[in-house]
Amino acid sequence: MADMDISGETATVSADSLASLRLSVTTPWHPSIQRPFAGSFVQAGTRAVAARFARTELFHTEDWTTPAQPLAARLVRRDRTRLAGRVRERGGFAPRLSEDGYWVTDIPTPVTPGQHYADWALDHEAALGQVLGGAGFAADVVHGHVGIYGGWLALRFAPRGARVVVTEHASFLGRILAQPRSRAMYGQVLDRADAVICVSGLLRTKLAEAFPAHAGKIVVVPNAVDIESMPVRPVPVADLHRWIYVGKIAAPKGVPELVEAFAIAARGEPKLSLTVLGSGPLTGALRERAAQLGVAGRVEFLDPVEPEKVFGILHEHDLLVHPSKGETFGMTTVEAVGAGMPVLVTRCGGPQETLDGLDGLAGSLIEVSDDPMVIVDGYRGLAARVGRLDLEYARAELVRRFGSASVAERLSDIYLGRTGAAAMAATALGEERR
Repeated sequence: MADMDISGETATVSADSLASLRLSVTTPWHPSIQRPFAGSFVQAGTRAVAARFARTELFHTEDWTTPAQPLAARLVRRDRTRLAGRVRERGGFAPRLSEDGYWVTDIPTPVTPGQHYADWALDHEAALGQVLGGAGFAADVVHGHVGIYGGWLALRFAPRGARVVVTEHASFLGRILAQPRSRAMYGQVLDRADAVICVSGLLRTKLAEAFPAHAGKIVVVPNAVDIESMPVRPVPVADLHRWIYVGKIAAPKGVPELVEAFAIAARGEPKLSLTVLGSGPLTGALRERAAQLGVAGRVEFLDPVEPEKVFGILHEHDLLVHPSKGETFGMTTVEAVGAGMPVLVTRCGGPQETLDGLDGLAGSLIEVSDDPMVIVDGYRGLAARVGRLDLEYARAELVRRFGSASVAERLSDIYLGRTGAAAMAATALGEERR
């Protein structure tokens, strides 16, 4: 393992490059057999830097929900512990080499519904500890995704002297900080971390306000998005007749308001159609609602597809509508613009940062609202000026901001400790674009 130099509160890698170093990534979200579409942002970020290290390993502790009944939950956990011990003894939990060039170990992690985030973090710690067999990561740099859980695992399993970096993506950060035990554990993570990355200025503000003593180490680096390799829509958009939503079909994503808004807009526009691509708890109810509104034949619900197939579906549509109530970044929006599609998206946190300066060029930003007319009015205004969009410029700008190469350079500087936290904070996402 490369020597590490501890200076003040942070560890600085005593190397000019990452080529001789080893990286361990720990995350609760990553594509797997059970959840093939989960954690694409973690996958993209790890892929962007993997080749720069001598070896990159990712440990994916994946939630496997147990019964809520306490006795049944204990029995499941007991049996899982016994099984995990046998699997490890027989050489199980072996890492697999991903197509992205890094090693992945998928670790089933029993969690009980309704627990505090602190308890879930301890469940993840127990599951990873069984796989590691009491040892820590063999790494010079440890990158934990989400303060609770991945950051906690980085704290618990990083070797002494390793540089620890934590990325916060969670839209539920406020709920974590509202729980005293979870907040206290988060404070311990920040004590150990050498740098804490937030994917948006909004998250950074929230975290810095909660832990002002650590504000100097909290920086903004966006999610890496492989925009450069995204296929662009072969024919430019000329009208906005074919709407699409991509994501979880749930109330916080604004999908109920989207269906209501579509029904209103469709009354006077017979060419309008809506595709909802995804899955979630409201799928059945919204199918019924579309029928009640008389638009069942114009609203199509599609099950999730492999990520590489999403762009072909996007190219068959004219407008991505994403009326979420809250996003820390807005990956879907960035991907849509990268594919040459205009967007209608709410100012729900991340999107107004990712599209800063591009409102009117990449599409339109609208206010977060429970009123479907906000979506309808946003659509009608955008439709009236679709010819004035400049999606080619918007795409190039997003490559500069979020492209894999750009983000990889910033992450490399943080991994090596070459960029001071104060300097990084001064170039936070919102300030950088002014």
